[in-house]
Amino acid sequence: MNSLITFFLFFSTLYSQVNITNELEIRYGDSANDYNYNELIFDTRISLFKPNYMIEGILSFERSNPPEIGLDERGLRKYLIGYYKENWSLEFGDIYQTWGRGLILNQLDYQNLDFDTGAEGVGFKFSKPNLSVNLIVGDLALSKSTTSHSGYNPRIPNYFIDQFIYGADFNHFINGFNYGLSILAVEENSQDINHNLSNFRIGKGYSAGDIFLSLIRKDSKKDNFDQNKQGSGFYLSNTNYLSNWSITTSYRSMKIDINDPISRDNLSENFGNALDIQRSPTGYYLHTFRLLSRTTQEVNLNDEVGLEFQVSGPLNSNNFVAINFMKSSSTKQWYQILDGEWAGKENSFFPTSDNSAYPFEEIYLEFSGYSKNGNIYYKTGIDFQNEVFNVLSNSSENKSYEINKSQTVPLLLSFNTGSKWSYEMQLEYQKLKTGFKNIIISDVVGIDDLYSFHSLLSEKYQINKFISFSTNFDQKWTFNFLVETTNADESKLNNDSSENFDSSNSWKSFGVSYKFDTDDTLQVFYGSVRGGLDCTNGVCRYIQSFDDGLRIDYTSNLN
Repeated sequence: MNSLITFFLFFSTLYSQVNITNELEIRYGDSANDYNYNELIFDTRISLFKPNYMIEGILSFERSNPPEIGLDERGLRKYLIGYYKENWSLEFGDIYQTWGRGLILNQLDYQNLDFDTGAEGVGFKFSKPNLSVNLIVGDLALSKSTTSHSGYNPRIPNYFIDQFIYGADFNHFINGFNYGLSILAVEENSQDINHNLSNFRIGKGYSAGDIFLSLIRKDSKKDNFDQNKQGSGFYLSNTNYLSNWSITTSYRSMKIDINDPISRDNLSENFGNALDIQRSPTGYYLHTFRLLSRTTQEVNLNDEVGLEFQVSGPLNSNNFVAINFMKSSSTKQWYQILDGEWAGKENSFFPTSDNSAYPFEEIYLEFSGYSKNGNIYYKTGIDFQNEVFNVLSNSSENKSYEINKSQTVPLLLSFNTGSKWSYEMQLEYQKLKTGFKNIIISDVVGIDDLYSFHSLLSEKYQINKFISFSTNFDQKWTFNFLVETTNADESKLNNDSSENFDSSNSWKSFGVSYKFDTDDTLQVFYGSVRGGLDCTNGVCRYIQSFDDGLRIDYTSNLN
């Protein structure tokens, strides 16, 4: 009897100290253009709490055949076992760490983009009030879908690389300054490549803002290759608060692996390229509007000098304004010499507008606020973007560039009626120009240069329109209706049979979701979604269109 009571008390006490959470996600899609998928993801987290420590296990299972994007998965996708004390922790499994605001190491898992830079190995963290240490060692299995390799498919990766990483990160806070030093080694045994990265940073907060400086160096060595590649980067940001206004500026100069226009995008040969585990601390403005998000830029850590400036603050008690200016370019201007060979001329400290240096410029003005009674919220603005994303030729005889120019006007209105109903409407209008700008240089006095433009689309200007309307009832039912149209056929961009871009010029969809309770939600969608760029926190990839199909998503917290 005593043994039975002891057994009961032991497991009762143990159960009271253990927290188990489970999450189930089921996703199904079936479309007219064979964008079909079937996913089941089950995550479980088991935590044991003791007075002086915590033990936690995380398991993620997936069965996808096929997934919405990425490779088929059957079984254990990820796992993590951690032991956590007040001042230190030890983790085994899939490790994710960020050092130095990400310039040397920023490990992410964006399943919606099939982007995962976690390392299967060991992670250690030690911290005191003025000191912290991070250690990592593990294997990375990276994959991506790229047009620079054969067998390109927007849904299935065609480029794979295995890496082994190990390194240490130190942070020390003294006299109001936060100092950091990181050292990281990355080995690619399959390609006989070794990378060594180091990062120094310093930051200081003060009553009216903060300032941050980060420096990085990267050395890459490839066996049987005569020349090693050495690169560097510099990042500086400053934020100041003046009453209710904020002013933020940032500057970056990245020279990790500079290549001419011919070899710029060659992943196989450019072994000195920035690694997928590296991210810029800040990049371009992250838009939440549909059309604007498709023009989001990724920071080029290999070769870019960039400047960002933002001012935001209240116009009055209910209305706010934000002004954003972003400008970037290559660190060199590229031109052709004899026999078409490329040569580079160093730019100044700041980004240039010269077409031969891949310039990008964006100005975004945004207004937002509430009505006097607080029942109506609005956000609107205007955005201008100009970009040269490909330098085709630049000689004394002719110049040719691939360009993008756009003007976008977005509007968001949200209504809270005070009853069980709420409404939201989003409108966007965009004028886009993309194609080849050509210049034939005249060598005859009195005769002007000949300018021409050849559009990549069926019209010189593409007019894009997006309308969405959603309503919510009792915080349980949500109904969505979306329409997107364009006047220009994108079929010229479609170079393979998978139809990465839909040429129908109109996409309509209707969706409904129901929240059974706080833990269970069902979503049903029918219609079409336009393909294009999809970005999450500065990580972007192209997603193909979803045509005339059905999507069903179900999520449940099984607790």
